[in-house]
Amino acid sequence: MNNKNIPLFSFWGVVQILLALGALGVLAAKMIWGLGAVTNLSDNWPWGLWVAFDVGIYIASAAGGFVLAALVYIFKIETFRPLVKPAILIAALGYTIGALGIAVDLGRSPLIVHPLWMWQPSSIMFEVAWCVMMYLTVLYLEFSPNVFARFGLHRAETVQHALAVPLVTFGILLSFLHQSSLGALFLITPEQQPLWHLPLMGYLFVISAMSLGLSVLTIFTIVTAKSWKLTLRLDVLSKVMSIAAWILVVYLGLRIWDTAQSGHFSAFKFDTYGLLYIAEVGLGMIVPVILIAMKKVRESRAGLLWASSLIFFGMLLNRINTLVLSHAVYRQGSYFPTVWEFIFTLGLIAGAIYAFRLAAKYLPLFADNKAGLPEAVAKTNPVVVTA
Repeated sequence: MNNKNIPLFSFWGVVQILLALGALGVLAAKMIWGLGAVTNLSDNWPWGLWVAFDVGIYIASAAGGFVLAALVYIFKIETFRPLVKPAILIAALGYTIGALGIAVDLGRSPLIVHPLWMWQPSSIMFEVAWCVMMYLTVLYLEFSPNVFARFGLHRAETVQHALAVPLVTFGILLSFLHQSSLGALFLITPEQQPLWHLPLMGYLFVISAMSLGLSVLTIFTIVTAKSWKLTLRLDVLSKVMSIAAWILVVYLGLRIWDTAQSGHFSAFKFDTYGLLYIAEVGLGMIVPVILIAMKKVRESRAGLLWASSLIFFGMLLNRINTLVLSHAVYRQGSYFPTVWEFIFTLGLIAGAIYAFRLAAKYLPLFADNKAGLPEAVAKTNPVVVTA
């Protein structure tokens, strides 16, 4: 299988390759000369841009994989089947670059394997490490039928199909465990701006990740369909973003209630943190919910792209605020990423996007898409893509 509509060396394909090579260069420099040579991190600012993306964005963006897998394999809602394979691949790539980023962010990167045999059951990070390792394995097992189909390994494909529901169920459990643990981690960091230090952080991280994951999937779907001149299933995407909006409503309700119950609204002032809070909650959460509530927006490519992008912006700002900026109140000095930190971050994202491009070109990633289309559309589109 070779999808000729998907070029490997288009302008953006070459840009992605160059950025990924740049990230490899930063990786090499870090391994040779250490964190101090490529970052502005220090003992006073141990977390910065990398951890905000590695822990906060890449892994959370992958939540769309388990949401779509649950809808199709557990709840048998076939409407979303065309999106399952791309969603699982996005999740696997998100966890892959997240794990790689975390390894590079460590002062002594080779020691990332220690949780395999140096067990610390009372540590939140130990539980997170094991859940990430196991869920990454589960994601690639869930995606494996695409590889089996590509190389004609029909017996292996049959075996995996029989194990699909147990794998999905186990994956959902693992994702819930570590997403909530990442949020609960901040319960032991009280030296933080109160607006981002709440008793229900664990639940809030899980719920927000689900909305973010569906939004990232929608952005991928719209952009790749446009770039590769492929058919876009707006009817399915509209339902996906409706689910994302309802999840966001639950998140907002729980967060506002939790902030009020804990008395942390008293920390709100019209200062830098207040403006960040308004931008995050107002522009990145409330506005897209309102947009998605409008039928005209839900049924248009531009409307869905704007709404999903705003949710991505809101969740990105939330993770940066929670993991980095909200701690500035109690830190000495200041922190701003080096150019190498930006290059590595962009390079990881670009590498993941190019890997998605390769999979879309050579694997039957979109084989389920024709089934849900009107006959006339299916006949006029040799490649029908929803992702």
